[in-house]
Amino acid sequence: MLLKVQKIIEIKPYFIVCEFNNGVKKKLEILPLIENHAHLSGIEQLENLEIFSKASIGAMGEIFWAKIIKSKSNEVWDYDISPEYIFYNGSSMEQFTPISPSTPELS
Repeated sequence: MLLKVQKIIEIKPYFIVCEFNNGVKKKLEILPLIENHAHLSGIEQLENLEIFSKASIGAMGEIFWAKIIKSKSNEVWDYDISPEYIFYNGSSMEQFTPISPSTPELS
C-alpha cells in the first residue's frame, strides 16, 4: 500500500499530527527539519506561525507549504515532507485527541 497523509488533525508550534490512509496517526516535530534545512533560502518562513499553519496535503500524500523556498536561480518552490518520512520518523499517536482551548489541563 502506498502511504499517503489523508488528513491533518492538528498543527501547533512546531509539530503536525496527521492521519494516514491506513488509519495510523503520527506526530512530526518540524523544528528540527527547519534547523537542518537552514541552507534553503526561505525555510525560516516556517518559524512564522501564520505561514506554518498553512500546511496542506499534496497530490502524493505529502505535507507541503506552497512557494516558500527560493532557489539560487530565483525560482520559487514548495517545501514538502514525504509521507514516508513522516510515517517512519513521526511519533505514534494511538489515541489522539486534539487539544482545544476548552480542554482542561491535566495535573
